[in-house]
Amino acid sequence: MQRTPNKRFFKTFIQIGDIMILSIILACYGDVSIIKREPQDTSGVIITDEPTQEPSSISDPAFEPSWEPSGEPSYEQTERSGITGYTYLKLRQVACPACMGETQQISIQFKALFHEPSSDGHTEWLPPNGQCTNSLISTSPSVVPIDVGPSIYIEGEYHTFTANPFTYGSYENNQIWESHLERDSRYDIFTTEGNYSFISSHGFDFIEPYTMLWVDPLYAFEAPIYRTGAIFTWGPSSSDSVFMITVSAYSWDGSQFLGYVTCTGPDNGSMMIPSQYLQGFQPGSLTAIHLSRHKIELVETDINNSYIETHMEWEVVGTGHIE
Repeated sequence: MQRTPNKRFFKTFIQIGDIMILSIILACYGDVSIIKREPQDTSGVIITDEPTQEPSSISDPAFEPSWEPSGEPSYEQTERSGITGYTYLKLRQVACPACMGETQQISIQFKALFHEPSSDGHTEWLPPNGQCTNSLISTSPSVVPIDVGPSIYIEGEYHTFTANPFTYGSYENNQIWESHLERDSRYDIFTTEGNYSFISSHGFDFIEPYTMLWVDPLYAFEAPIYRTGAIFTWGPSSSDSVFMITVSAYSWDGSQFLGYVTCTGPDNGSMMIPSQYLQGFQPGSLTAIHLSRHKIELVETDINNSYIETHMEWEVVGTGHIE
């Protein structure tokens, strides 16, 4: 059944802030435009808007840190133990920012935490593959932070940037230009205490149902999420990543948060959310749909002769309704 566009979209604002109580749960497509397939009605075609100017904090490729990096991370020592840091790089794309009460379609976040070696990881809150939950809780290990310099220097093949202190032992940069994010590429991280490197992740060539990616608020929330079970597909898949899907439900006018379900599984290109997690939502309820790829690895570092846990996330946020 064809769904009539909602012309009173201001009533369908989904307050993503409510969802973000879940921390990380609740962005993004692959290489610039998520959808490559266009519907017959061109008023609903997905368009990825490029920002008109670059953030001022982006470093020039010729930028050099105030201290001297070694050029290549050095891993001559052996018998490493413990995790001495966490590095998180996330690209988030919201198909319909106006539907979510947001102003930005694409955002990129980099943060790094450093601490005394610990046996606990930073991503243990992720559910095991094949499980679903409606009470996902993000946790962080108890650690002793350490300082690794006045800033850290992140160098890709073509672009570089810095991350400045946020709190003691943590560094952030939330002003990274989308065109400067290098897919499936090596990044070298330089600090005054040691170095390390990681390989970035990649986005999507397609996502189904494609109607969840409408950018126009008049046509958003068209994708049906069936109470009998919701199937999502995407490509390409990735053998070294975990895939997470969250469906958050709201009242028909978007004013009331009804609940959510989060499921994880292998990044094999397809996942179904079982009916028992969707039956409690009334038909006609609006949904925010979050599809995210999580690439998590331990990489060697000469900081404390230990390891850094690296976490690459690529998230897409779309819209739909319960049927």
